[in-house]
Amino acid sequence: MTTATYGGDEVSALVFDIGSSTSKVGYAGEDTPKAVYPSWVGIPGDGGVEAMDVDEPAGEDSGGLIGENGDVEMTDANGETRKTVSKRRKPKRYVGETEIYCWRENMELKNPLKEGVVEDWDVYETLWDHAFSRLRVESSEHPLLLSEPSWNPRESREKLIELAFEKYDVPCFYLARSAVLSAFAAGRSTALVLDSGGSMTSAVPVVDGFVLKKAIQKQPFAGNFISNQAQLYLKEMGITVTPQYLVSKKSAVDAGQPARYDLRDRPNTAPSYHNLAVERAIDEFKETVCHVSEFQFDEKTLSQRPVKNFEFPDGYNNSFGIERFKITESLFTPKFMLQDPKQPSDTAIPQPLSVTQLIQNSINSCDPDLRTQLYPNVVLTGANTLLPGFADRVHYELLSSAPGFKTKIQAAGQTSERRFSPWIGGSILASLGTFHQLWISKQEYAECGVNVENRLH
Repeated sequence: MTTATYGGDEVSALVFDIGSSTSKVGYAGEDTPKAVYPSWVGIPGDGGVEAMDVDEPAGEDSGGLIGENGDVEMTDANGETRKTVSKRRKPKRYVGETEIYCWRENMELKNPLKEGVVEDWDVYETLWDHAFSRLRVESSEHPLLLSEPSWNPRESREKLIELAFEKYDVPCFYLARSAVLSAFAAGRSTALVLDSGGSMTSAVPVVDGFVLKKAIQKQPFAGNFISNQAQLYLKEMGITVTPQYLVSKKSAVDAGQPARYDLRDRPNTAPSYHNLAVERAIDEFKETVCHVSEFQFDEKTLSQRPVKNFEFPDGYNNSFGIERFKITESLFTPKFMLQDPKQPSDTAIPQPLSVTQLIQNSINSCDPDLRTQLYPNVVLTGANTLLPGFADRVHYELLSSAPGFKTKIQAAGQTSERRFSPWIGGSILASLGTFHQLWISKQEYAECGVNVENRLH
C-alpha cells in the first residue's frame, strides 16, 4: 500500500473512480477497490430531514458526537477531538446498494452524471461523502487521486479541484484521465482504449501516457442502451417486466406460461425508483442471456446455437434463442437498433456508429505513424465489454476492416480487472515513487487557485 507522510504520520493515498453506473473507491497500491456502490442517490419525498448521511453497517458505532457547527467530532486513541468532513449534518440521503433499492414512499433516485461529466454537484458530493464514510477515513489526512472522463471540460475540472481542497480539505489532489489509467492497468503507455460502461462507449487514443483529445470518439450506446434494447425486444415478444419490489408472492409456472403472482401494494412510488428497479431486472436478464455474435450476424447459423433459460422476478420463465444475439448486435450493426417510442425524435443520433467504426475513426484521426502502434494495443474496459463474444467480435471486425495492420485486443480475462480498470490504473499510478512530484498540494492551490488545472495533463 502506498503511503506518504503528513503531520508526522504515514497515510495512504486514496483512489476514487466515480462512474455513471458505479463508484469504486479504495487505497492506492491495492489490487481492487475497498467499496463498490451504485452512483445513485436516494432523495426522501420530503426533500430530506436534517440527519446524518453516513451509511454505516448495522451494529457498528461510529463513535461520533454532533459538534456545535454540525460536524461530527471524533475522539482518537489519545483522547484528542478531531472533525470528520464527510459526516456533517445535512439533508438525509440514501447511498449504497441496500439503501437505494429499499422501497420508500416518494423516494426519488438521482444520478449526478451525464456522459460521465458532473451535472448535479450537490448529489455528486453525496457520493464522495459516502466514499470517505465507507473507507472510515478523514479526507484531510489522505491524498486523493480521482479519475475523470477524457472529455471532461475545463470548468468541471476546476470545480473538482475546488471541491477537493475547499470542502474536503485534502492535502494533495490529482485528476487523471480514465483512458490513461485503463492503459496503465493493461501495462501500456500507448494504446487505443475502448471503454464501454453504463452510459457511454468511447474510443480514446493514449500515446506515451497522454490522451490525444482531437481523436476521441464517443456516443451514448453502452450498457444502459443494451438494457433498453433488451426491454424493447421483450416488449415485442409480449413480455412485461415486473420488478422485484412489486412482487409479494409468486407460483411456479411452466415455461412460456403467464406468470401467477400477487402484487405488493406500493403507493406513491417515484417514477425514478420504479424505472431503476425495472432496469435492475433487465440487467440481470442481459447479463444471464445476452451474447454478442463473434462474427458477422447470420441468423441461420446463430439460430442453431443453444438457448438460454431465464426466470423473471414475477415467475415468468422462457427460453431465448436468436433474441440473445439480436439485442446486442446493434453495437456492431446499428440497423438492428430498435427505436424507443418514448425517446423524443430530436434526441436520437442521426447516424450511430458501430463499435468498430468508433475505433477506426479514432485511430484514423491520429498521425499515420501512430496507427501501427495503436492497432496492436486495443484495450477493452468497462462492464459492457464483458458481454460474451464482445472481444472476439471486435477482433474479427478489425481484422476484416484493417487487414494491413497487425491487430491485437488487450482484454483482461478477470471480470474485476475489466470492470475496475480505471481504478486499478489509478492505484498503480499513485503507487509509483515518481508520482509524488505530480500531486497538486494544498499550498499550490492556496497560491494559484483553480489555475493549477493548467499543469494537469
